[in-house]
Amino acid sequence: MPLPRHPHSILLRAQPMRLEQETARLHAAAALAADGERVMLAWGGLAPASPVPGGVTLWLLPPAWERADAAGLILDAEGRPVDHAWKKRRAAALLALFAGMAPRLVILDRAAPGFRFELEPLTEIARRREPAPDIREFI
Repeated sequence: MPLPRHPHSILLRAQPMRLEQETARLHAAAALAADGERVMLAWGGLAPASPVPGGVTLWLLPPAWERADAAGLILDAEGRPVDHAWKKRRAAALLALFAGMAPRLVILDRAAPGFRFELEPLTEIARRREPAPDIREFI
């Protein structure tokens, strides 16, 4: 088996839908890194305005967000509602990142609804790995 390209022990998939949700996700990544873990932060929101904590590698997924006046409507980087093709690209990007890793732990941000299209394939593939990483949820 080839060595992973990303030797991180934790994959943290974060999905802040609004700017005010950014801090909690960055703090979660910082807490994991403070414990000496190598954290890959798969970031699904708009690029973070705050600095990325030390010990954390930021991996930008195709961004998704929502406007305060349109809660629940997932928008792409240009502010358009996401479509099936966008969801396929987004899921493929997350799965490609995971394919280059062998984390012992996968942590999923489940606070933003509407992302089953990428979380279900990721968890299915992760559970088939040998050894399978522990999968947890946060926020």
